[in-house]
Amino acid sequence: MTGGRQMLSFDLAGARFQMRAVAIIRRDGHVLMHRATHEQFWSLPGGRVEFGETAAETLERELLEELGCASRPGPLRFLVENLFVYEGRAVHEVGWYFETELVGDFPFVTDDVCYRTIDGASELEFRWVPDMVEGYRDFPLMPPMLASQLLDPTPGFRHIIERQT
Repeated sequence: MTGGRQMLSFDLAGARFQMRAVAIIRRDGHVLMHRATHEQFWSLPGGRVEFGETAAETLERELLEELGCASRPGPLRFLVENLFVYEGRAVHEVGWYFETELVGDFPFVTDDVCYRTIDGASELEFRWVPDMVEGYRDFPLMPPMLASQLLDPTPGFRHIIERQT
C-alpha cells in the first residue's frame, strides 16, 4: 500500500505477485524507455494497477505522475505473464501492454536522457531509444522477449509467457 492506495501486488513466503500496466510509446522511430538509476536494465513506463482501477486508468495516472504529461492508452498489444527473480525473490507479474500516445508536451531528445523524476525511493530516467535491433542491444530491455515483440510488425494482440526463472 502506497499513500493509502491498494496496489494489486502481494507477497507470499519470499515471492511476489503483481499486476502492472505498461505503455508502448513510439515517436519518430523511437520508443520511450525508463529505468531506475541503480538498475542496469531498461523497461517500458507504467506501474502497478490499483484495486478498482482498470489497466488503462493505471497508465493515465502513472504517466501523469511520472511524466507530468497526459496520455491516451490505445489498443491492448500484449498480455505478458512474466516469471522472474528480482533481488533474490521470485516474482510473478501480469503485464497489460498498451500502445499509448502522449497528449501533452514531453521532451524528444534522442541522444541522451530526456527526463528524470523521483518515484518513491527511486530516481527514474527516461530515454527515447531507436526502435531497431541496435537500439535494443544498446539498452537492454526487460522482460528480455520484449525487444523482438516490439520489432515484429505483425498487427494484433499477443499473449506471451516469459519464464526467466
